[in-house]
Amino acid sequence: MKSLVPALAAAVLILPVLATDADARPAHRQRVYKVCRHSSGTTGLVAGGVAGAVVGGKVIGGGVAGPLVGAAAGALGGRAIDRSMTAKKRCRYYRR
Repeated sequence: MKSLVPALAAAVLILPVLATDADARPAHRQRVYKVCRHSSGTTGLVAGGVAGAVVGGKVIGGGVAGPLVGAAAGALGGRAIDRSMTAKKRCRYYRR
């Protein structure tokens, strides 16, 4: 009985090491790096604001309210378009 307990303890410690497959581990691990550039949408914001002011002045009227509403709507729309167009180009993954 005295020699059985240390033998079982040794078997319990050795079995997990023997059970792992050495071929399952990759020989060389590659690291994956993620590089992202974030577009703030400033170009679309400015272009949309200018275009919206011009269109808003023509559609709503020639007063102050037309260009202001058009500029605000155009700026929001232009920013959304700019960010959605560059969404696929934002993140790249590199393996080394």
